[in-house]
Amino acid sequence: MSSRSLLLLLTAAGPWLAPVADPIKPYLSSPRRAFTAPELRDAPDEWIDRSLKWADDILDRYPPAVPEHPVRRAALIRLDDVLHIESAPRKPLVQQFYRARIEKAVREIERTRVTEGMRIWKLYNHGFFVRTAGVSFAIDIVPGTNERGFSVDAPALERVADQADAFFISHLHGDHANQAVARLFLARGKPVVAPEGLWAGQAEFSKALLYPKRSTTLVHEIPIQSGRKTLKLVAYPGHQGASPIVNVNLVTTPEGFTILHTGDQSGGDFDWIDRIGAGHKVDVLMPNCWTTDIQRMARGVNPKLILTGHENEMGHTVDHREDYTQTYNHLFGTPYPFLVLGWGESFHYRAATVRERS
Repeated sequence: MSSRSLLLLLTAAGPWLAPVADPIKPYLSSPRRAFTAPELRDAPDEWIDRSLKWADDILDRYPPAVPEHPVRRAALIRLDDVLHIESAPRKPLVQQFYRARIEKAVREIERTRVTEGMRIWKLYNHGFFVRTAGVSFAIDIVPGTNERGFSVDAPALERVADQADAFFISHLHGDHANQAVARLFLARGKPVVAPEGLWAGQAEFSKALLYPKRSTTLVHEIPIQSGRKTLKLVAYPGHQGASPIVNVNLVTTPEGFTILHTGDQSGGDFDWIDRIGAGHKVDVLMPNCWTTDIQRMARGVNPKLILTGHENEMGHTVDHREDYTQTYNHLFGTPYPFLVLGWGESFHYRAATVRERS
């Protein structure tokens, strides 16, 4: 096929066709970055400081909502610019911004009570905290990265553990699973639910973690609050490529709200992903933003809302720090409402605030 014929075919396909990355260009670190502004190796502290303060102010003034205020996207794109400076994880200004955003979220969690729906906080990477009227739980909470200074202090994480009734871990990678965080929950008598074999060589974990059987049909009950209530769980048998195994956790609260957190699910398993929505009424899908065919995943799950995760994981090399801009690109044209949240932001989910399921 000639290049002209290919261009005509792409034009005829309309605006819903996902963009195809260009070959590597001199100004790109990777073809994956073809549709976002190129990163810098460094930048002046004045520009970083002013950018972070502006973005922080905009995100506070215009919190996540459906529909989304357009100025939010401008703020997130500016954050992409800052966080894709190669040296960003080592920048004190970036580290301070990160810690302040998480500290603010922890204070909100401590003082927020929910009477209807769910309040969902996105902390770092793919970590979420979910609260309903009767239960609170955390998923894939980690302190930050191994970079000195880019980590939340232990007292803040202790406060998160104090507020939660249970903790879920999707898989073994360090940006999703952290032993120090797991210990905080176990020390407080909170169930920690993990994929089979996680840290099995260490007795303190192998004897204490809950390893639910991975299945597309089996429903587990996770006891909380001394057994007076339970969280229902389906631990779907996911994978990140061929390995590692990933528990794609479908969690239903006592009030009947259901979330699906995918961890680093990618590369396949559509034989059961395509059928999740047929068997469950999923309120909120929490996928990693770079998963294989996120739009097909959304169709299979058929959620009322999508809240993405894994943007700007600062432990990754700059060419693999998935950015907020790419998330908008991946979800362009989807019929499902979706929100892109920055570090420490939250959304109060009520079914009436998003589309009614057809």
